[in-house]
Amino acid sequence: MSALLVLALTFALPHGLGAQSNSTESPYSRFGIGELSQKTAGVSRGMGNVGIALRSDRFVNPKNPASYAAVDSQTFIFDFSASAGTSWFVEGNNKDARLLGNFEYATLLFPVAPWMSVSAGIMPFSTVGYRFGASQSIDGATNRQYTTLYQGNGNISEAYLGIAFDPTKNFSFGLNGSYLFGSLTNRRTVDFNSSTAYNPTNIEILSLHGFKLDAGVQYGFAISKEHSLTLGLTYSPSLPLASSFVHRKLLSSGTSSTTYESDTITAKNAYHTPNAFGLGLAYQWSSKLLLAADVQYNMWQKALSGHPNYRARDQWQIGLGATYTPSEIARSIWQRMEYRFGLSAENSYITLPSDQVYKGYMKGGISFGLGIPMVDRRSWLDLTFDYNHLFPQQTSWVHENYFRITLGLRFNEGWFRKIRLD
Repeated sequence: MSALLVLALTFALPHGLGAQSNSTESPYSRFGIGELSQKTAGVSRGMGNVGIALRSDRFVNPKNPASYAAVDSQTFIFDFSASAGTSWFVEGNNKDARLLGNFEYATLLFPVAPWMSVSAGIMPFSTVGYRFGASQSIDGATNRQYTTLYQGNGNISEAYLGIAFDPTKNFSFGLNGSYLFGSLTNRRTVDFNSSTAYNPTNIEILSLHGFKLDAGVQYGFAISKEHSLTLGLTYSPSLPLASSFVHRKLLSSGTSSTTYESDTITAKNAYHTPNAFGLGLAYQWSSKLLLAADVQYNMWQKALSGHPNYRARDQWQIGLGATYTPSEIARSIWQRMEYRFGLSAENSYITLPSDQVYKGYMKGGISFGLGIPMVDRRSWLDLTFDYNHLFPQQTSWVHENYFRITLGLRFNEGWFRKIRLD
């Protein structure tokens, strides 16, 4: 695969796939800046989204930019992924199910010197996607009802450029510089189910853009000939995001609509990226077994401005993962495949009012992944199955379940290799 084609695919795929896709149908994505995405590639997704201490010359790991230094001096990696799945919701006796499908990411990684490597890519940062409603009786009217419909869509994307240095054999450090951009739309419509009635609609559009920084270090050392440990640390400083908030009120009847009020508010400090800290540990046994654990702390409470409908709170994220490879040199593809397993848990970064107390939710997940080597034994197909359950602190709220299949392709191209003719 040529470099020009790789670069074209990296920035064309998000627009081609992401424009008509949805990665969430959660009503909770209505609040804050939407449902946050995991900054992980295909290998990590099958391992409970761990990645802070992972480093390899076979895949791109944006979760810790220090990992880029592990790439071979003659290797170019291009990795992209898409997903499909289903979500189902339970609220008391009410149940609903929705289909999901989304572009996940496109990344590339290549060396520029024996001690320096560069990575670039694009992936979702947060997503809004929901559609729900309820019907109620009109006071004073017999057999008359109105319907309130809530709809939301949009995403904030993250395009990054990263660099990593490998000054010594065991130590590496790196930095990602990202640009966040996009808009989130929330709409509320009241339909009186009458051709002569005027139906009010409130539309809120939040646009955000700004820069984000992620720094990381990794230190690895051998315990014995076949056993090694890697320690990883990450840090992201809080940076302001420029925002534009548009609030429109419409009245519609039949096929016509009229805007009777529209306000636009711009601000420079209403939204921030959070201060974030991450710690990871990975254990490697030869080429057969990899075990990893991550802990992340994201300080959202100070990053988001006050809002009457929700409050932000700090977020913890925990992940555990494992990969087992029976044999890298076996002829059987089943022996050369990578078998991955992971567990993850996190609390919500937003809380909602309930009986004069603000409550949030917890999310737990389990994942299973396969790394399937392709014919050239350098490129890989990554297949991940993951299930997540969201359970709110308020039991009467909506409980969510997700099942998602993610398919990724990693093209590992050999650059600058000398060809010998005997």
